[in-house]
Amino acid sequence: MVLRNRLTPAVADVRRALRQSLEGQELNPESRILVACSGGPDSMALAAAAAFEAPKLGLKVAAVIVDHGLQERSEVIATETAEKLEALGLDPVVIERVTVADDGTGPEAAARTARYQALERARKLVSADLIVLGHNKEDQAETVLLGLTRGSGLRSIAGMQMLDAEKKLLRPLLQVSRETLRASCQNQDIEFWTDPHNSDPKFTRVRIRQLLENLEHQLGPGFADALSRTAEMADEADAVVLNQAKLLLATATANKASGQIGLTVSALAEALPGIRRRAIFETALATGAKSVSRVQVLGVDELITNWHGQKKLALSGITVERVGDRIVFTRSVTN
Repeated sequence: MVLRNRLTPAVADVRRALRQSLEGQELNPESRILVACSGGPDSMALAAAAAFEAPKLGLKVAAVIVDHGLQERSEVIATETAEKLEALGLDPVVIERVTVADDGTGPEAAARTARYQALERARKLVSADLIVLGHNKEDQAETVLLGLTRGSGLRSIAGMQMLDAEKKLLRPLLQVSRETLRASCQNQDIEFWTDPHNSDPKFTRVRIRQLLENLEHQLGPGFADALSRTAEMADEADAVVLNQAKLLLATATANKASGQIGLTVSALAEALPGIRRRAIFETALATGAKSVSRVQVLGVDELITNWHGQKKLALSGITVERVGDRIVFTRSVTN
């Protein structure tokens, strides 16, 4: 595939966003990035931009296609997408075929888990430093709306991070619109696949997408932009709260052993409620809790602020109790 040389505003916007994002990572020369591509307009625009910009930064570009096997012809679509990516110059191009198992979290969550596991396998296979994803501005706005519906706090409405260093994920297009990405493909004569699942209202993400479109129409242009800005500010605020919670834990942690963490009540009681509750949340996860709800956090908080001999609390995978001047988090024993 030979890309047209005409540099349109859409093509320039996508390339600029990717270039600036990659420059900010300070990757070593000859490092490899791995572009995750479904064959849709967002990821194909990303792949084309990577093929153009990455070599100028001294970087190699590989690609991975995850075939979930959930649709007819998915194997054919994956193969055709691989051929397009190879024609763009991405090398190697890996197809990861996965089986989406029903793990009780729902089909969307199960598919997402399988996809990210496949991406990490492919990253290790090609020895890439980063996995680059094509999430766009509307995807970010949808994530904020989903967070609002769940009432899960700052982290939830902070949306997706541009860089997830722990998981080695980079999302350079969070400020680029879906329309711009589609135009970028069209301007370069890049063929893309339209996933019918993206318009099927049985999926929560699709219903959120339709809601966003309706709100954008009813409230006027700029609603998605406003949600995207909200995500940025929430992410900044969440980082501050997390940092303060870690500082509190450095002072409050009285003992830390395998499967058990004890926190000093007196140190926790002096902290601001939001910082203290975030410290409780982080400690529960560190002990081994599978999930921690707001109600559960408030229940643990009552052991500090409203102590009257409450019984041990059972969370998902851990127990929490007050023992003298300590709040003791203990991982549950499984047979």
